[in-house]
Amino acid sequence: MTLQIVQAGDPVLRKQGRQLTKQEIASPAIQQLIELMRETMREAPGVGLAAPQIGESIQLAVIEDRAEYLSDLSADQLARYQRTPVPFHP
Repeated sequence: MTLQIVQAGDPVLRKQGRQLTKQEIASPAIQQLIELMRETMREAPGVGLAAPQIGESIQLAVIEDRAEYLSDLSADQLARYQRTPVPFHP
């Protein structure tokens, strides 16, 4: 299941997201949200997704630049864009 990405102009994109506590981050609800954000980011495809982009006004982002995303780039492009594989980070 993937989440809907909001469009430019959505008010949630202009708000400052609320910080999460350590307990909230460890909660099943936020862990499930992280997995859904990961699926959504990969489906987009993208290398990062912030919670406001899916309509959630919280400070949470997922990042991953998979090696397969880099396979079609030349060495010059990789150097120019400073692209290297980045493992998944919630």
